[in-house]
Amino acid sequence: MKKFILILSILLLLPCAINAQECQSSTECAIMGKKLLEQKEYKNAIECFNKSINMDENEYFSYAYRAKANYYLKNYEQALKDADKSISIKPNSRAFGIKSSIDLLNGDYRKAIENSTKALELNPNYMKCYEVRARAELELEDYISALKDSTKAINLRNNYAKSYEVRAIAYAGIKDYNSAFSDAENAAKIFKQNKDRKNYKKMKKLVKQYKGKIK
Repeated sequence: MKKFILILSILLLLPCAINAQECQSSTECAIMGKKLLEQKEYKNAIECFNKSINMDENEYFSYAYRAKANYYLKNYEQALKDADKSISIKPNSRAFGIKSSIDLLNGDYRKAIENSTKALELNPNYMKCYEVRARAELELEDYISALKDSTKAINLRNNYAKSYEVRAIAYAGIKDYNSAFSDAENAAKIFKQNKDRKNYKKMKKLVKQYKGKIK
């Protein structure tokens, strides 16, 4: 925990233009990598995490965030390797979260639920893992659990469209079309604000569909 607080404190002081050559310690390279990850500079972030790990092969933080960078680059096999390595050094919510997202993509819904649950046991405020677990529960037609998890995700972050999308589908699963319609509208509104045209169009179709089922 102390190390994590130190990382966050230093992170706030870092300039926006950073690269792997500028860091001088494993922790500093990890911090720079995380900053680049937030800027969606995934390949440059990986360079920083590589340097961090070369300096300290037990830097679990760098493995976890390198897993995340590889996940965004769709290098799922490497992401899983990094997540597993991170967990072998120190079980952490970030690595379990990456594993759950990949499990979901692979259609292994029970495994996605298992890994999301492990992540949430370590960090009960990990919003994304509630959403991922809810999506897996939807696939297994466990609509009540999906409702609970998507609601928790929304309570943690009420402007994340995908959580409203999941809850809308869960409400539809139990035939509560009024609530499904309301959440689908909220999701569409947020997707529109975020200029996500693809998901906006998808949600507008659901809005129309659920509206037509309201008696």
